[in-house]
Amino acid sequence: MKEYKIMKRAMKIAAKRYFKRGSRHINYKSEFDYFTDNDMACEKYLISVIKKHFPNDNILSEETSSQTKLEGRTWVIDPIDGTHNYANGYDMCGIQVAFCEGEEAKLGLIYMPYRRQFFAGIKGKGVTFNGKEIKTKQDKKLSESILTISSLRHEQPIKQIRLEIFNLINTKALDIRLLGCACGELVDVLLGKSGGYFTVKNKLTMWDYIPGGMMCKENGLPVIYGSHKKIEYFIAANNEEIAEFIEKVIIKSIDKVLDK
Repeated sequence: MKEYKIMKRAMKIAAKRYFKRGSRHINYKSEFDYFTDNDMACEKYLISVIKKHFPNDNILSEETSSQTKLEGRTWVIDPIDGTHNYANGYDMCGIQVAFCEGEEAKLGLIYMPYRRQFFAGIKGKGVTFNGKEIKTKQDKKLSESILTISSLRHEQPIKQIRLEIFNLINTKALDIRLLGCACGELVDVLLGKSGGYFTVKNKLTMWDYIPGGMMCKENGLPVIYGSHKKIEYFIAANNEEIAEFIEKVIIKSIDKVLDK
């Protein structure tokens, strides 16, 4: 697949030139949200490669093209996922890219340079980890599973909904982790380390979930993009039992918080 070969090389070059040199400057979007100079540098480089090889393609990217719709041939770019981890020296962070035709993802790529991990999913051709095909065993038991979410968040009512979710999840799941990096948490689902990953937002930011979500779906795992009372949520889980449990907890928590 031409798109795969070109973007895999581009992501590794972006990592070598920009990502691995570490954060040098922070720019604030809001009080608790920022991006680094390397978010911009990686994104600019990846877009330049796309424009060179696929000049008519659309681009949906976190920092500069966040309002693009998934129409026609569209590249989805998260130049540094887990920016807060990256800026503070944690290795749970990475570059992720997806290629879509309409709303269907045909290619998903996640590169975690500090961990030397490269994940790739091609529609109909499976998922690889550092070049070797991986299959996820769907044998996780909810009571033995660690579930993950990227952060607690600060804005209301999302923070309160997530706190309510934590309380309900701990009644049946083994534990929950906040790891600060959607792509890292999604590959942990692929590798069978985590029983499931989920998030709840006022509006989903698709660059966070399409690459990893595509790979989970390609590997036969349940993936849910949902909405309840105008609150959006995303779930990727090891099996249907865990996915259904998480979705029920999310809906129950939204109801409890919003119906007060």
